[in-house]
Amino acid sequence: MGDLFRERTERLLADYLEYCAREPGTPGLPPSSLEAAALRLAATKIRQKHASFFSAYVGYPGNRVSLMERMAEAVLSDSLSWGRVVMLLTFAGTLLERGPRVTAWWRKWDLKPQLKEGDPEVARDCQRLVALLSAWLAGQHRAWLQAQGGWDGFCDLFRKPLPLAVWRRLLAQVLLSCFLATTVIYFWTRLL
Repeated sequence: MGDLFRERTERLLADYLEYCAREPGTPGLPPSSLEAAALRLAATKIRQKHASFFSAYVGYPGNRVSLMERMAEAVLSDSLSWGRVVMLLTFAGTLLERGPRVTAWWRKWDLKPQLKEGDPEVARDCQRLVALLSAWLAGQHRAWLQAQGGWDGFCDLFRKPLPLAVWRRLLAQVLLSCFLATTVIYFWTRLL
C-alpha cells in the first residue's frame, strides 16, 4: 500500500494546479474533494484581496519551477502556517494561469513571451509543480501538516470563518514573507 497522505496531497495539488492551468475561457472541472473546494475558495479570496501582487505573475514567461522553488524556500523556511501554505499554492496556481502575453516589467528585462494556446510547457510545469510542492508538503513539512489535522484540519479551518483580526494577522505575515522573498529574488536575479 502506498503513502495515503502523499497521494492525497498530490491529488489536491493536481486538482488545484490543473484548474489554474486550464485554457482561458474554459470552465474548470468541479473540485474533486472537500479540501480541493476549500483550497479554491481560500485561494480566490487571497487573490482578490491582493490582486496587484498576484496579477504581476499571471502568464509568467520565465522558469516557473525555479521561481517556485525559491519562493517555497523563502516562505516555508522559518515557520509554517495554513496561511503560508495557501499563499504558496495560490502563487503556484497564478504562475500557471495564462494571461497577457507580456507586461511592462517583463519587457524591461527583455523576456520573451512563451504563452501560446495549448502551451505544452504549462502542462509540463503543472506536473513539475505538483511534484515539487508534494515533496515539500508531504515530505519536509509532513509532521507539521499532520499535527494540524492534515487536510481534514485544513478543511475545518477554512470552512469556519475566522475573526477578521486573525485573517489580518495571517495575511500580514504572508504578505511580508512574499515581499521579502520577492525582494531577495529580485536582487538575486540582478546580481546574476
